[in-house]
Amino acid sequence: MKKIILSMLCFLVLLLSGCSILEEASDSLNYLDEATTYLNDLNNFIEEAASLEKDQLMTRLENLETTITDFINLDPPEAAEDIHQELRNQSELLLDETYRLMEQGELTFEQVKDTDIYQTIENIHSLQNQIEQLEL
Repeated sequence: MKKIILSMLCFLVLLLSGCSILEEASDSLNYLDEATTYLNDLNNFIEEAASLEKDQLMTRLENLETTITDFINLDPPEAAEDIHQELRNQSELLLDETYRLMEQGELTFEQVKDTDIYQTIENIHSLQNQIEQLEL
């Protein structure tokens, strides 16, 4: 009887540890999806900015602000903590530039181009390979 109970306990421990592994893998995949979406949103901003009117540019910048803030506040899985910290640091710089631009009121593409926004987005994109290489 003791062997049966011990066997059942071992089975339950293995089953529960397997669930946590599946949950961690799921969290990691979700993070990769979020990071990829974030990088795509930044890229879309760069591609669209030159063709937007002043009001559209301001709206797009406000949307970008929300996107950046949401990404900064993500809780990364353990395997992605280091890369997320690097992304967070660059994203905070981008957010500061975004706030500074929005405080100016009316906005033109030339004003956006004259800031560090493009360089900061390029710095963030340079981390994309590291994100893709995460061992999740």
